Amino acid sequence: MPDTWAASWASRWSAGAQRFNMNHAPAGSAAGGQFSSGGGGGSGGGSAAAKAHAAHVAHVAHMAHVANSPAARKAALQSKAKADRARAHVLQGQLNALLKQEAAALAAAKKATAAAKAAAAAAKHPGAVPAVKHHAAVAHKAHRKAAVKHASLKTRIAGLRTQISGLLSQATALDAQAAKL
Repeated sequence: MPDTWAASWASRWSAGAQRFNMNHAPAGSAAGGQFSSGGGGGSGGGSAAAKAHAAHVAHVAHMAHVANSPAARKAALQSKAKADRARAHVLQGQLNALLKQEAAALAAAKKATAAAKAAAAAAKHPGAVPAVKHHAAVAHKAHRKAAVKHASLKTRIAGLRTQISGLLSQATALDAQAAKL
């Protein structure tokens, strides 16, 4: 019994769906949906909604064709290459700022090294007072701190250089690929 009930329900549902489907047949004297007009109100035998739908479908198909055309692919590749170069230019500005910071950090590290060496030599002197030894420890700490900052900047600079190089090589590859199209 469930098979017959399901079959009868499916057939009733199918008939009802066709009855209420406004787009399954054009308006006019042909049997259409429940809301289709009996008289041919528009030219060409279709309702305004059906014509708009057909125009939309044609437009979408045309845009898909245009998007897959070689000219569109070439333009997309060139656009991506241009964006990569622009990103590399921005990163180059950040790199220049880091290079200036590195030069300042290198100068500070050299100054701290010289001060630490002088303080260490003074602290090793047989008549050094505790204040001189304290100054040597402070100078040594400043030297370590400057060296760490310099190393950190070197790491960041190396990372930016790698990133810029990758972007520029990718842009070159995209231009070559676009030239083949």
